[in-house]
Amino acid sequence: MGALQETVEKLKETGTIGLEDFRNLKMKELEVLTEEIKEWCLYGNGRPEKLGKKHKEH
Repeated sequence: MGALQETVEKLKETGTIGLEDFRNLKMKELEVLTEEIKEWCLYGNGRPEKLGKKHKEH
């Protein structure tokens, strides 16, 4: 499992991620994660089951 996918799963399970999780990601993965979080907040109403629906390994 990649670092991005692990981070998304952790966010889905706990609702939080730490700075250490961000440090483990590459710049492209950070961009993907922040865009995914934005979409999740706008269109998923913050519900954990909606997070990661469009997630793809980068």
